[in-house]
Amino acid sequence: MIKFQNHPIINSAYDILAVVLKLKKHSSGENIYVDKNNIHYLRTKWGFEKAEKYNLRIALKRKERQYDRLFDDYNNLVHDYNLILQRKSGLNKHLDSANEILKNARKEKGFFKKHLKEVLDKNTALEKRMERMLRQEENQAHQIEKLKSTKDNLLEQNTLLMDKTRQQKSQINALQKVIEELKSKVKHSSFEKA
Repeated sequence: MIKFQNHPIINSAYDILAVVLKLKKHSSGENIYVDKNNIHYLRTKWGFEKAEKYNLRIALKRKERQYDRLFDDYNNLVHDYNLILQRKSGLNKHLDSANEILKNARKEKGFFKKHLKEVLDKNTALEKRMERMLRQEENQAHQIEKLKSTKDNLLEQNTLLMDKTRQQKSQINALQKVIEELKSKVKHSSFEKA
């Protein structure tokens, strides 16, 4: 009997083979061994064979567990796929809503752009009209200044003419006096001669 470190006592070549394959004896039977993945093996005259090879019920259970795992994985994938479809549908609705908002915003932008152009055009027309009115006001102010100047000149000329007219009247009056005096002298002298 040989005893290796951390291994049970070796009685036969099967025990050496079990150590090499890293198999341990199972408590359920003398010829049953288990590996680190809890897979059962039977000791046969040719070595170690998986227990499921000799027990179809074990193989069937293993396949059923495999099938259940695969079916669970499939169900999880279907569930995930449905969630993704829902999320995609929600995102599509959100995208459609965002596109509608963008479309409306573009319409509003076009409306405001058109309205702004109209306001700017009206503003430009009003500015031009204001400039024309300011020019007219300047022209009228200029004309008023000219008229005032003309009025002042006319008033001055009127004053001069009135002065001349007064002078001429006084001269005419003086002349008429002189003529009257002369007439009266001529009358006197004709009376005297007669």
